[in-house]
Amino acid sequence: MKALLIFPLLWTVIDCANILAIFHMPSYSHQVVFQPIWRELSLRGHQVTVITSHPLNDPTLKNLTEIDVSALNLDIPKKMRLMHYIEKDQPIHVKVQKVVEVNYEIAEVLLSDKRVIGVYNNSASKFDLVLVQPYMPPTLFAIAAKLKLPFVGISSFGAFFPSYYAMGNPHPPSLYSDIYLPYHGRMTFSERLRSTLFYLWHRYYWTFHALPKCDQIAKKYLGHDLPYIGDIERNMSLLLLSNPILYERRPNVPTIIDLEMLHVKPVKPLPADLKQFLDNAKQGVIYFSLGSNVLSAGLTENLRKVLMEAFSELPYQVLWKFEDDKLPGKPKNVEIRKWIPQQDVLGKVVIFWMSLVGIISMSTG
Repeated sequence: MKALLIFPLLWTVIDCANILAIFHMPSYSHQVVFQPIWRELSLRGHQVTVITSHPLNDPTLKNLTEIDVSALNLDIPKKMRLMHYIEKDQPIHVKVQKVVEVNYEIAEVLLSDKRVIGVYNNSASKFDLVLVQPYMPPTLFAIAAKLKLPFVGISSFGAFFPSYYAMGNPHPPSLYSDIYLPYHGRMTFSERLRSTLFYLWHRYYWTFHALPKCDQIAKKYLGHDLPYIGDIERNMSLLLLSNPILYERRPNVPTIIDLEMLHVKPVKPLPADLKQFLDNAKQGVIYFSLGSNVLSAGLTENLRKVLMEAFSELPYQVLWKFEDDKLPGKPKNVEIRKWIPQQDVLGKVVIFWMSLVGIISMSTG
């Protein structure tokens, strides 16, 4: 009799979920954080359907369905000249508006794709949960509302003002600046003032411009019976934030959780020529990369010259992620590569110089 009572309990415990994941930002640096999540969920027996621009294409993951939208959204940032606005010395509100406009376009393209329509209009798809990237406009949150499902936000870096606000998390701008602002740690009075002014502008822009536009797009494709997109945004069950090293640590409500090292993998051996370059650098190596979005090859000639002059005066070797075959005027101590196994290199450098949303910052490697 005891065995008969325990068996139904075990059956409930090992029941797996059917999960829909929407990771729409067409950037490798975003997707590389999310990939271990949907891989691990699949390995643990959950049925996972992922809308992504960077599928794993791993045939060993039998219960994973990937909807590859790279042909739809990879060219949108380039077509809309997003990097031009991010890289140039533009006012921060101009950059934010451009990022939001790019996300409008991505949402429209995805919501009108037949494969994605088949997901949110298929009553036979009995999903239990939606995972979604809370990157700027919350338009795609509406898919969870359409399916009447709880949804969890997973960010590849910190949250923006609207996400904290939607989750009911206090966000005094005099203490914590937005991730788009270049202020870190304890801010000066001038920085606190600018952070507050940006916060006030952002709240106005989000409330009266961004959210109404998102609501219009969502209802155009998903139906006019949906709740207002701002109400959907506030209905997020959980917000998971990756890479807390990139933003100021702060107290959060229980429904906001920091995750660490999701994308970190065991170190692999370096290619022989790259290993030799690092081993022969007696003073050490500086690794310089602008990431997968901002391309070094796209920098202005003047900025490239400034960087090369600075590098040439250093006693270190410099490993530079540079996307062209040649760099005219390259100093002798600089080695260029189109793509670098970043994680495998970081343990062997003295400084890692990186770009975050167009803002160049330094961190020790």
